[in-house]
Amino acid sequence: MHVSNLRPILAPVIGAAICFLIGPRPAAVRGTHVAHFAARAVSVADNTDEGRIDILIERWSTDAERDALQGTLVDRGPADLLAALHKNVKRRAGVVLLPGVPNLGARVRTRTPKNVLFAREVVTKAGRQLVFATDQHIGVGEPRIYSRAELQEFNLLDIRIGPDGKGVGKLGLAANVAYNKQTNTFEVADYSKQPVRLIDVRVERPEAATTK
Repeated sequence: MHVSNLRPILAPVIGAAICFLIGPRPAAVRGTHVAHFAARAVSVADNTDEGRIDILIERWSTDAERDALQGTLVDRGPADLLAALHKNVKRRAGVVLLPGVPNLGARVRTRTPKNVLFAREVVTKAGRQLVFATDQHIGVGEPRIYSRAELQEFNLLDIRIGPDGKGVGKLGLAANVAYNKQTNTFEVADYSKQPVRLIDVRVERPEAATTK
């Protein structure tokens, strides 16, 4: 993707990122986890390595949470997914830890946490599919300063792990979300056509991670 094509995506988050830098940091890691996945982020501009990503799952979402979101998508459309996420999810499912921002002081060098509100795992013939939804702009593969922004929007991270234990992840906004009736889960629409945001996705031991 050419840098000029990123301007409509990145412009709205610049101001929010600056506000984040002077505001309080949210809590990141809590206790133990039922699953831990690690990966490398890929730049949306030039496919360079943007650092390590950790996804720590505290619980898997319930069928009731999935059904509520699925009903919203079918009955009212993708524009209402963010509101449905807030209405039907009472506690978060985990956290995504993004790379910190270098050369701007100790505070922003620490990793950037984003809450995961919905998390499901599906075992398929091709391996495993992991679906994580957030209520904030994740910014995977974007310049690190932009990932600090607290911009509310529905983001879906769709990860496919093959039989070899490694996988890739792609990111979709609400408008790019589809529901797969065969797997009974959400996914990024037209998955094969979307750019890769995460590479070398692998399963780690479900132990608590740090925000460093």
